[in-house]
Amino acid sequence: MRARAVLAATLATAALVAGLLAPASADDLIDKADQLNNKIDQTESALEGASARLQRAAAELERAQSQLPAARARYDAAASRLSSARERLALIRQKLRELRAQQVKVQTEIKQAERRIVRSETLIARIVRYQYQTGGYAELEVVLDSESPTDFVQRVMATQSVTDAQSEVVDRLNADKSVLAARQQQMQVTEQAIEATEAEAQKQVEQLQSLTDEARKAKRGVKQLISTRAHSLKVAAQEKAAEQQRLADLDAARKALQAQIAQAASTGTATGKLIWPLPGYSAGGGVGWRTHPVYGYRSCHTGVDISAPGGTQIIAARGGVVIWTKQELGGPYGNNTLIDHGNGLATFYAHQSGFNVQAGDRVAKGDVIGFVGSTGYSTGTHLHFEVHVNGVPHDPMGWFGGTKTPQSQFCP
Repeated sequence: MRARAVLAATLATAALVAGLLAPASADDLIDKADQLNNKIDQTESALEGASARLQRAAAELERAQSQLPAARARYDAAASRLSSARERLALIRQKLRELRAQQVKVQTEIKQAERRIVRSETLIARIVRYQYQTGGYAELEVVLDSESPTDFVQRVMATQSVTDAQSEVVDRLNADKSVLAARQQQMQVTEQAIEATEAEAQKQVEQLQSLTDEARKAKRGVKQLISTRAHSLKVAAQEKAAEQQRLADLDAARKALQAQIAQAASTGTATGKLIWPLPGYSAGGGVGWRTHPVYGYRSCHTGVDISAPGGTQIIAARGGVVIWTKQELGGPYGNNTLIDHGNGLATFYAHQSGFNVQAGDRVAKGDVIGFVGSTGYSTGTHLHFEVHVNGVPHDPMGWFGGTKTPQSQFCP
């Protein structure tokens, strides 16, 4: 709020300087400066009307809303990659099962070929031993021992069959050895494929775990944003109710204050001047309607807000009698003081941190009556200053170069 007040004062000064360089009346310059100040003050006051908690909730809600689509997109992308990785792993495992089945089949064929080779080699060894033992004339002796031509022919044919059988055994042995060599080579290729597929499967499993973690993290992010959004909406709803109650309390307090001032202060034709209650500090918020920045509620601001550090001395705008000093820390105005200056003129000082006078004291113009604070409905240290004429709030700036406008005109 202090930064806005400085900005308002700077811009107002700039407007005045610019006006002095052009031909214009003093009243015109003051009006232009007031208009500029009012625009800045209205924005500042509207922002002050929203509590810090509501502003945080609104910021969290906006952040959650803006980040939620991207978080959901990250989760969808991670889930899609995870699904593709699972499908790829399923294909790899299927390929691995087929390779292992092929491995078992080749192993069986190898064993069968090895058994056939053993049998063939055993049979050939027996034939060789027999031929060695008979000197190689066994077939001839069989033929010569024939008893008739017919018997001779049959013995020759039988001998040929034995020879053919021996040749078939040798051929089968060679074929089985070729099959064995081919199957052994096939087995080597299959084992290499299995090893490569197992490595690929392991890599895919690791990638799957990484993608699973990524998907879970993305899902947690979505859930967290949804939770934040729900919490922010809840806080906003609570704050809305609180703001409604605050507005109602403020309106009620304002009406009660006007009634009390009208009853307690003097009446008459207000005359005379006032001095600024915080020398060296400019007004940051003027009179008029204020609109809540979130809900659009309107409330009438009946004084000016003057930003200053906590503990800054507040002086009496004019001599008079202190009507009251009230400690209303839970109320809209916090610690506040009312001074009656006579002839229907009264000044009101709110949000004080402490008092330097008490009810019944007579004060002179410029006496220290209290200190700047942030009690009541306040978001920063400042003085809320009002001027009342016969119980009716008037624009305080009317006593400092502006127009003495009653509430009925600045809040019609």
